[in-house]
Amino acid sequence: MRISLALLFFLFAGIKSNAQNSSSEVLHQLKQLSNPTTIMYIAAHPDDENTRFISWLVNDQYCQTAYLSLTRGDGGQNLIGQELGSELGVLRTQELMQARKIDGGEQFFTRAVDFGYSKNADETFEKWGKNEVLSDVVWQIRKLRPSVIITRFPPDARGGHGHHTASAILALEAYDLAADPTAYPEQLEFVDTWQVERVYWNTSTWWGWNLDSLMQTDPAYSKYDVGAYNPTLGVSTNELASYSRTQHKSQGFGVNVGRGSVNEYLYLLKGDTLSLFEELPKTWKAYGLAKADKTLESLIKNYSAEGLTKKQIMSLLELRAGADNITDPQKKIYFIKKIDHIVSRSLGVYLELLAKNEYDAISSEIEIDLKAIVRSFDGLNIEKLTLENQTIALNKAMPLNDDFKESFKIKIGQNYSQAYWLKEDYTNMFVVNSQRLIGISEFGFDQKAEVVFSIDGQEFTVKKALQYKEVDRVKGEIYKPHSISPELLVETEVENLFFLDNSLQKTTVKLINTSGFDRMVELKAGNWEIKPNKLFLAANTELDTLIEIAPSEKRERAKLIISSKSKEVLGLTQINYDHINKRNIYKSRAIQLIPLDFKKKGDKIAYIMGAGDKVPEALELMGYEVDIIDEAFIRSNSLNEYQAVIAGIRAYNTEKWLPEVKDELMKYVFDGGNYIVQYNTKSRDLLSDNIGPKPFKISRLRVTDEESDVVFKNKEHAYLNTPNQISMSDFDGWVQERGLYFCSEWDSDYQTVLAWSDKGEENLEGGLIQMDYGKGSFAYTGISFFRELPAGVEGAYKLLANMISYEQD
Repeated sequence: MRISLALLFFLFAGIKSNAQNSSSEVLHQLKQLSNPTTIMYIAAHPDDENTRFISWLVNDQYCQTAYLSLTRGDGGQNLIGQELGSELGVLRTQELMQARKIDGGEQFFTRAVDFGYSKNADETFEKWGKNEVLSDVVWQIRKLRPSVIITRFPPDARGGHGHHTASAILALEAYDLAADPTAYPEQLEFVDTWQVERVYWNTSTWWGWNLDSLMQTDPAYSKYDVGAYNPTLGVSTNELASYSRTQHKSQGFGVNVGRGSVNEYLYLLKGDTLSLFEELPKTWKAYGLAKADKTLESLIKNYSAEGLTKKQIMSLLELRAGADNITDPQKKIYFIKKIDHIVSRSLGVYLELLAKNEYDAISSEIEIDLKAIVRSFDGLNIEKLTLENQTIALNKAMPLNDDFKESFKIKIGQNYSQAYWLKEDYTNMFVVNSQRLIGISEFGFDQKAEVVFSIDGQEFTVKKALQYKEVDRVKGEIYKPHSISPELLVETEVENLFFLDNSLQKTTVKLINTSGFDRMVELKAGNWEIKPNKLFLAANTELDTLIEIAPSEKRERAKLIISSKSKEVLGLTQINYDHINKRNIYKSRAIQLIPLDFKKKGDKIAYIMGAGDKVPEALELMGYEVDIIDEAFIRSNSLNEYQAVIAGIRAYNTEKWLPEVKDELMKYVFDGGNYIVQYNTKSRDLLSDNIGPKPFKISRLRVTDEESDVVFKNKEHAYLNTPNQISMSDFDGWVQERGLYFCSEWDSDYQTVLAWSDKGEENLEGGLIQMDYGKGSFAYTGISFFRELPAGVEGAYKLLANMISYEQD
């Protein structure tokens, strides 16, 4: 029995569709149900996980496999958009969840915040608090009760990144502590202690090319071919892994599809020296339900291409009814969930739960449409639906292959559809006040209903999220998550407004009233003048308004706050890409009003977009006219009208044409232009290292301490003096880091301007290099302007203004 690769990918990765699974997928699920073994894979970030190993464990060995990522990737970069920080964490969380939908694994997290690159585990633990993040790892082990833990990284400096090394150290310590009743005893109100059998490191040729020869002398090594072909699915496990890996689009991790035999290696870190599956309980008999083994063996052996018969379905439901005999609580949850999935698919159950609006205000009463179809067998009843702690009794027979429709009203909750880990202010660990929530991938975005069906007296449950549906004439049906929102929302064009003088500025705000009541909103910013300062917003309407802002006489920094009845109107940020489920973030959206005393030269800047950043918007706030230019523009137009041409972050990693226009860019510089290149990663994606008029080498060197002391290497350089005097105080208040991907080598014609270092290290001068060429100037900088400018760091604006304004003496 086979399913075409194209159809398989649609079924696994058709994230926004409501497509049903095939009979092949049901057989695959039966095989997975027959093996109760649980394995946990641990690493530090989204995209760290080895999808090949996870896919093989799930789809060839049929193990329940979970990936525990310590962080949500909040401190990384974004190749596809402008989200950074918490917004990027929401995006990368979704990317991981979509990856797991494809390879079949489950996804969990700790509360640790990705604060950016860390040079060692000690620094990592100092920022997170080792005890706190260790408790989360122990909690996940006790919840999932895995037989085996596999780490992606070694527990020493070979991990490279401090977060990487920390993930392996935590796994090893949690191995002992999860079984210790004196460790984190508060968790034992909800879970029992658990002893993992062994811990492996999933090593590779990254750490040693001679693994096969090491296996001959060291029994701690073992090898597994993870490229197995699955005839039921018509695809190999490493093919699935490739599709899964490609979901990490914000990290640029699209990969060639892997096919054929490929080896993965494990190295035993703790436990006995047995191979991966040896002496692990792989039957339900070991967990008190021996009947399940025989029943599942018979179902698999006698499976037909037409799917399960009604008699076979009833045998599964009888097993479900006996699930209370399963001695392991986690295995019981998995067993019931899997049977519910198999039965609903085998019966051809289609379920749709739709709200009238995409957004509804908290605590409002809304109308919901329920649509259900059963398409394989008759005799099915729909018993009840539970949503938002309210149960609707239905108690009706389902007509075979015909629509069942029901509309009803329900009062929705008092919590926003919001990432649970973002509800409280945080620094290096997210604040989660409920022990039960810790580690869950997402909670709070979707309102999930439980719909109970029965057939011949046996019940099963189908879970379905409340959605909003619209029909597009091109795309067809589009499903979006239904969102419980604040009554009033605001969307703004900018996060910061800079005032170089006392002139007023204009910006547009969009107000959204999701409630059924008229509202009056106020706009205030200390002693600043705001026009209009009051707005009327009718019920269930949106309003785009142009507002004018004039500085106060004292020109003090202020926040423009929009409120209603003295309660701040929250901002709406939408994380919306084709490869993920749409997610909304509700948080304070006060616009920072920043009087800035700096000078600049020139009026126009040309910007070459790279991986995506908010630097062009910041340049416009500085009073520049910004043109986004591309290859065609550079080849067909003079650049001489621009005070500077600036290449966005990672432009030489993402824009394949950019190295081809070097002659045009260098001519612009030679004739008097100013070309500034922001950081690029030193990786396989670097399209050219021939970027400037003279050679320089980009490295992985960086300064991660945003408070590190700055050294002025060339106090007389114009970057530090003209047209703005730069002082040490201009480097206060920086966020996340000083910079990254500094130069390690450069031609002697380049000048260095600044130097920084992390604690205990030598100063790095390659974060900003500049040279005169012809009548103009070229500069490369690893300074994190892409973080500092959106954060409103005044000193970063002054330094960039000087770089843009640079002219030869």
